[in-house]
Amino acid sequence: MGPLRRKRRPAPLPSLVVCPSCSADCVVPVDWREHDKQNWWIRLRCGACGESRQVVVPDATAKRYDVELDLGMGEIRAALRRLEREQLAAQADVFAKALQLDLLDAADFAASSGDSRATRER
Repeated sequence: MGPLRRKRRPAPLPSLVVCPSCSADCVVPVDWREHDKQNWWIRLRCGACGESRQVVVPDATAKRYDVELDLGMGEIRAALRRLEREQLAAQADVFAKALQLDLLDAADFAASSGDSRATRER
């Protein structure tokens, strides 16, 4: 029996999310459609450098790209929630400081100019 030979794994395909020009991982689909029964035509654009390109990829690659896009959207949603929490916390801190320094009174909470009573008092 001869030496054991390992099967060669094919080199991983480059991700469609990564821009071949600038290497940023923010390439998004602009347009797509079925090319034939096993492939997709996709127009891609890099959000970092603006480069556009068109590709025809097999279904498996398109599905992997879809998963990568979903993961990226999840990261964006998580970052947005974090930023919203930070912004609300900062606003609460400013409000608490204004209350502490007695900078607010009832007039600050009066209805807008549509309230005739608040308008007369000014």
